[in-house]
Amino acid sequence: MDESGNGNASQPLIVGAVELGEDAEDIEERIRDLYKRLFARSSLTGFDSFEEFRKDGFHSSNDPTEISVPFRELMRTTFFKAYMVVTDRTRVPGDTESERIEFMYVKLLSDLLIRHRHEPEFLCYIEQSEDMASIIRRLPDGIVRQAYKTTGKGASLPQPNITMVAKRDYMSTAIIDYVMADVSRWLQAGRTTNPKNYPYRAFREIEPSVSMLYSFEHGRISSRKDRLH
Repeated sequence: MDESGNGNASQPLIVGAVELGEDAEDIEERIRDLYKRLFARSSLTGFDSFEEFRKDGFHSSNDPTEISVPFRELMRTTFFKAYMVVTDRTRVPGDTESERIEFMYVKLLSDLLIRHRHEPEFLCYIEQSEDMASIIRRLPDGIVRQAYKTTGKGASLPQPNITMVAKRDYMSTAIIDYVMADVSRWLQAGRTTNPKNYPYRAFREIEPSVSMLYSFEHGRISSRKDRLH
């Protein structure tokens, strides 16, 4: 899981999750193999964004084309499900960005907890950030309470196991980072449906993997049952 747009009022605030399923370890290994191959590209040595990639791993807002294109190709051949909640900050409670982010994490995670209610454990990795350091301690209790509000006290829920990780420690977090970047650009472009516009083409590319994109202001934008295409 990760968040996007925090601290930038000109961008939509998004909290997103990618579900990898039983082949999560294989996907992580494929991403690490790609990272190792790209890390060795001597032609990019000294390029600031490439050195950041070497240090921190894949990141959509920093990666040069030579890095982002191969990573997107890997995503196209990877099965994953993406879940996102988004706001323009007018219908989400909270006086601060941190409070809004926590509300959105609780909402999304509680829905995912219910979705996996027949599993014994719910394992979640959240990308490390300053904002999340204080929030993550409250998330397990918060999402269970919210899930019970939705399903009732008698419902069976998995045990939430939520861990904060650095991008280098769990490189699969870059998938949701790239997905949210494409969604953010498309939303900022007014949800255009003009194929001449890159934000629309980029969104169409990842939409088959979007299981749910929900706006607190406008309701469901896209889902497996209600796609734009």
